[in-house]
Amino acid sequence: MSPIAIVGLGNPGSEYSGTRHNAGYWLLDEFARKLDVSWKDKPRFHSKTAIASSFGKSLILVKSGNFMNCSGEYLKPLLDYHKCVHSETIVIHDDTAFTVGQLKLSCNRGHGGHNGVKDIIRAIGSDFVRFRLGVGMKKDSRMDLADHVLSRLTTQEVRILADKTDFFLCTLREVLDKGCAYAMNSVNQTT
Repeated sequence: MSPIAIVGLGNPGSEYSGTRHNAGYWLLDEFARKLDVSWKDKPRFHSKTAIASSFGKSLILVKSGNFMNCSGEYLKPLLDYHKCVHSETIVIHDDTAFTVGQLKLSCNRGHGGHNGVKDIIRAIGSDFVRFRLGVGMKKDSRMDLADHVLSRLTTQEVRILADKTDFFLCTLREVLDKGCAYAMNSVNQTT
């Protein structure tokens, strides 16, 4: 049985920790902690990976060592090496279209203006699950989007995400157990 890849998007380096753009890294770290697995450097794929299982399924958790806009470059070779099915891959990323803590799922869709997702689509196509974590919209329309996503979450926003962590992880498990379409029906109507 091929492992299912769960990919958290973000930027490498401690200077990006706590930024809106690193929401994918954050949630994947929480999932790894819950599964009690540790990260291993995979220089060949410019990534960190962790091997786990949930609901009887083999998982490979992936955090790219590349910057957000180059997320797809080493992902395809990593997925192919581990014989992961692209359509079963779950990509967790920030989404500025939603309020902080809101969650939306989508399958086989476009990039929605997200450059990291756009690069993944360039590399493997659009047939994968998007786990879209709301990180809030720009408060000032004149603010550059890059400045917004690279800004740190406020203490209140961090608290909101922390309070919803169990919900996010339960939803991730629901996607693994019952599939994206099933999880979409419940999550997209309630958040």
